[in-house]
Amino acid sequence: MIRLTSDFECGNGKEIEQLAATRFRLQVDGDKQSGYCGYFCFDIINEGPPADVTVELWEDAKFESPTGFRTLFPTTIWFKPVDFHRFRPLPGTPPASIQGHITFTVPVEQDQRVRVAMTYVAPYSEVAALLGGLADTRADRCEPFSVGTTVQGRDIPGLRAGTPGKPKLFCVAGQHPHEHAGVWGVFGIADFVSSLLPAAQALREHLDMYIVPTVNPDGNVLGRNAFNAEGFDMYQAFGDTPDADLPEAHESKLLWNWVATERPALWMNFHCFTGWRLNSELPYDGWYEVEDRTLFSDPDQRRLYAAICDTMRLETDGPSTHERASIHGPNTLCYQFAKRLGVPHAFYEINNATAGKHQGGQRAIHVFKRVTNTLLHYV
Repeated sequence: MIRLTSDFECGNGKEIEQLAATRFRLQVDGDKQSGYCGYFCFDIINEGPPADVTVELWEDAKFESPTGFRTLFPTTIWFKPVDFHRFRPLPGTPPASIQGHITFTVPVEQDQRVRVAMTYVAPYSEVAALLGGLADTRADRCEPFSVGTTVQGRDIPGLRAGTPGKPKLFCVAGQHPHEHAGVWGVFGIADFVSSLLPAAQALREHLDMYIVPTVNPDGNVLGRNAFNAEGFDMYQAFGDTPDADLPEAHESKLLWNWVATERPALWMNFHCFTGWRLNSELPYDGWYEVEDRTLFSDPDQRRLYAAICDTMRLETDGPSTHERASIHGPNTLCYQFAKRLGVPHAFYEINNATAGKHQGGQRAIHVFKRVTNTLLHYV
């Protein structure tokens, strides 16, 4: 007997139908018609002999066609036995979207449960436990802290490393909960800044760093694409009212209040792309900027931000997707931090297709090292 389920942390998949003994159909459960409608994560449970299970994965029927589903595929499909410690790419050529769906086949061994996903999944519970482990085993070099609790009562844990009184740096990921390569990237940064590497020691002497891998735990656990538990997009934090006093989402309000109170020298935010259909060259990463530099009323902050943008353009793989920066809208935290608080940012997107836990960490650490090198020259 073979069955499919998405009823677990980070799971996403609905309307599951068994079409034949080894063939299934299901829909993704999307959040937006464009861009945030392709994430899936489901388990194949095989209680019989080895089988090749064919899956038809369809776009979310609640949206009118076409959705952004077709621009997300082909992309790497990740899979692993549930009790195994790492994902790997599904063998074969990644499928393109044809008439609103993709079809692929997953090999499943006898009496095996296999997890299949669009990303190298970074479950909130696992990342929080790993972060706590760093704090416990490296208490001489770092300490835990919390941004607060979510709408559903989950902690938003972080790691602090550095020297009190030095310029603060605030680094986050996971606003869009399915962008797991970014979460792994910022966990990698937490591992790096609390390590014994000489470069990490030097940063701890010159900065006060606050690292938060998962700022939307509820959305992560619920397997959402873009939203928190309230149904808000934390990236487009001010929704349709950019001039509102506070962002819409509860967790965005926590981030806003933290930055407004602590006034970091820099805010770093990691997100993700998925797939390569519209991209230029490997590793298909990207970055965002605010176009209007006069948002920074302080000339020194304006110059620092210009230098950080040069860093992203010249010393990272950010240009590998579009060769130029994407632009933040006025409803984003990055834009309003610049306009109202004068806080510059570095915003980087890691591609879910080309990065899992290791590559996500490596690419994020590289960006972090290059950006902090620039920051320390100007502060």
